[in-house]
Amino acid sequence: MPSRGSGAPHTPAPSLRQPSSSPELGFAFAEVLIAIAVCVLLGAAAFAANRHLLLTLKSQKESTAATMLLQQRMEAFRAASYSQVTENPSDAGSLHYVRDHIVAVPTSSEAGLGNLSETITVSGYQPAPAPSPAIPAAKPYSRWTRDSSYPTGQEQAHADNLVTQYDLVRVDIQINWLGSNSRQHTRALSAVFGKGNIGP
Repeated sequence: MPSRGSGAPHTPAPSLRQPSSSPELGFAFAEVLIAIAVCVLLGAAAFAANRHLLLTLKSQKESTAATMLLQQRMEAFRAASYSQVTENPSDAGSLHYVRDHIVAVPTSSEAGLGNLSETITVSGYQPAPAPSPAIPAAKPYSRWTRDSSYPTGQEQAHADNLVTQYDLVRVDIQINWLGSNSRQHTRALSAVFGKGNIGP
């Protein structure tokens, strides 16, 4: 009796799954360009942040220098006598004291302030009970400026009788400078001085 399956030997059917070959590792050109762009963007952001930080530090340094300049100027006024602050030209001992001993003397704090200009104004604040001569309608004042054009100071206006017309005078000091951020900055300081409370 013939057996089943006699004849050609039985061979198993080939498998439908073929062995997968491993893909080659690497980056496409577009991916490389994107990575370069991201690196450039991060570098630019870091550079901009560092530049902003440096400008902030320089601005803070300039602000501190401006404050110290104003304080040094005001201390110079406090060390002067009332007649020197009011600067009556008829008194030869105090003639041009503010211009020659305050305005014309650079402070130790102004080196870092670019294009510095300074304006000092001494004006009447409280009239004397019997001013001599009588106070005019327009309040008298003396004013000096100092900048790159006049490094030792320039007299813009002069009031001759502040010392006899007023018991109190007001001193206004204003400075302007060009900051490291290319912007103009202004800082001012004012004080009131009376007879007998400043200077020897």
